[in-house]
Amino acid sequence: MIPHFNFCALVFLLLSSQPLSAQEGLDGSRPSPATGRTLHPDAPPETKMLSQLFGTWDGYQVRRNQDGTWASDTTHSEWRWYAILDGHGIQDDWIKLETADNPGQLPQVVGTNIRIYNATEDQWHMAWIDKTNRTLASFTAKNVNDTVIMSGKNATGRQVRITFFNFARDAFDWKQEWTFDGGESWVIVTKMHCTRTQ
Repeated sequence: MIPHFNFCALVFLLLSSQPLSAQEGLDGSRPSPATGRTLHPDAPPETKMLSQLFGTWDGYQVRRNQDGTWASDTTHSEWRWYAILDGHGIQDDWIKLETADNPGQLPQVVGTNIRIYNATEDQWHMAWIDKTNRTLASFTAKNVNDTVIMSGKNATGRQVRITFFNFARDAFDWKQEWTFDGGESWVIVTKMHCTRTQ
């Protein structure tokens, strides 16, 4: 009997077979020939919504305080997007960079996402894994007009909604929302503006 592998098992297999350090170095070296910026011609056309992010982005993220105000400090990051799975899937690495509070801090690969569009289900399957929580968070997502809206539970088990929006050639926005009433309403808890560097 052929064993059944779910999406999470596939993600673990991919991550174990191709570590981040082998995909792209922090010294600016480019991804291996197996990765790049080109989708396979047979990839679902819906994949193009996020493939427009292939490349490298500068991100500035800000969090909401418990009193509802926005924090004055920001998290500066580099976000690298590229094709995997012979151009059928997308991977992106989120890298924390030096900040005013931590001058001289070395870049830190915090986590990575794997994303693939399932045309039969008309939705994305996505997974996030990071070095802090060391657990896998699975999400589904929909292309809604000119946005991509993810839903699922984060690494701590909290129900979240994440939206990519305001897509432009050299910029996009991202926000994460939490619900405190089972999804009846949502509150933005962190947001990020990204600009293209490569």
